[in-house]
Amino acid sequence: MRRTTSLILGLLFTVAIIAAHALHTLAGNAPIESQYTAWAACAMLVVTAIVVLLLGRATTQQTLQAMEDQLRLLLRTEQFTAPRGPIPEDLRPAMTVLWNYAATVHDRLERLHLQKKELDIQMRVAETERQNTEAIIFSISDAVLVIDSFGELILANTAAERLFSFRFSEWRHRPIDRVVEDSTLLALLKNARAMGDRTARRQVEYSTLRQGKTHTFNITLSKVIDTSGECRGSVAVFHDITREREIAQIKSDFVSAVSHELRTPLSSIKAYMEMLVDGEVKDEKTRGDFYSIIQSETDRLQRLISNVLNISRIESGVVEIHREPIAANDVIREVAAVMQPHASQKCISLSCDLEDPAPPVWADHDLLYQAILNVVSNAVKYTEREGQVTISTRTDRKTGHVAISIEDDGVGIQAQDLPHIFEKFYRAQGSRGMAKGTGLGLNLVKHIVETAHGGEISITSEVGAGTTIVLRFPCLRPNHPLEVNT
Repeated sequence: MRRTTSLILGLLFTVAIIAAHALHTLAGNAPIESQYTAWAACAMLVVTAIVVLLLGRATTQQTLQAMEDQLRLLLRTEQFTAPRGPIPEDLRPAMTVLWNYAATVHDRLERLHLQKKELDIQMRVAETERQNTEAIIFSISDAVLVIDSFGELILANTAAERLFSFRFSEWRHRPIDRVVEDSTLLALLKNARAMGDRTARRQVEYSTLRQGKTHTFNITLSKVIDTSGECRGSVAVFHDITREREIAQIKSDFVSAVSHELRTPLSSIKAYMEMLVDGEVKDEKTRGDFYSIIQSETDRLQRLISNVLNISRIESGVVEIHREPIAANDVIREVAAVMQPHASQKCISLSCDLEDPAPPVWADHDLLYQAILNVVSNAVKYTEREGQVTISTRTDRKTGHVAISIEDDGVGIQAQDLPHIFEKFYRAQGSRGMAKGTGLGLNLVKHIVETAHGGEISITSEVGAGTTIVLRFPCLRPNHPLEVNT
């Protein structure tokens, strides 16, 4: 550019000199040919200067345009190539600096591009790990809450949604105190993030009242620690141990009740045996009475142990059930024959109203016999003298069951006792003085009918008007294959 400018100025200076000479010549009356020559030379020099100027400008413009195109290409595609074509000497230093800067930017862009690829890979790996973690957490049956260092909810599984009655998608990144309203639980979650030991894990027991029932949870609280050792939040896992506690309480009550029921006959047996061994009984009649009491208490003890074992076996599913086609009417007649002497002692009328013919039931003979015997025995025990006990059968064609009804006109059961009448060791308050019992008979009957045979049992009663218990056993379907040890 500098050379072009110098050349143009030299040409213009020459034009000025020639023009001055032409004017001087014109003033001196020079020949016309000389004047034409002078002015033609001026014109040629002017045109040459203009051409040189335009060519320099075009060359500069071309170089700048090439640079602009390369910069636009670098901006658009992050690709960089060296400039093509000659570069004016005047522009070369500036263009070199600019080109070096563009090359440096291109190198930086390439490095950033590589870093971006690495970050993308790391993000994909982190996303995969996050999805795997969420899949694991959502597959856990226990409720799980994950809270960040700001006390906001960042993850909760389906069990947690059911437990705290919320939708995670609507409450994500919300403060945990808006999701959990229990102040005691909020304090536990807050203290979990403040635990000093980075590997600390606490297990606490937490009870709450939900829908009128106390629920107990074993909560495991853990801190979330990153690679730098900073606490990034906490995790709370809620394991519902309500049923376990109920089972433990049932077992404890069962052991206590069995111990109490065993203690009574054993105490009687021991007392009478001690009197007999010590020779305190002199006459044969009293000795015979003692023997009779000992035998009665021994039979009671045997029945108690037998019932406990049978209930335990049925509940655990280890009892062998030999189902076969059974004529329920024949089993009822057997029970009536066994119970008739006991009924006659109290002048109770024991009658049967049996549907004939009745379809056979698909049942275990011994268990069916034991269930009917227990119910009829209770009916006789809790019916006053000269009462009435009736055993009847009816077939329900719609449900495919044979209904065995045992009806009495005895003392009946109070309304508050009816919901508990099939529970272990439960005895109605109003009938405890009429007969001895362990409170296991009806519980065993319920297990025989429902657990062992898939039938149904129901009871209706009115104080002073009597009680009706209905046992429904499934009928034997036509062409039904025989089953053994099911």
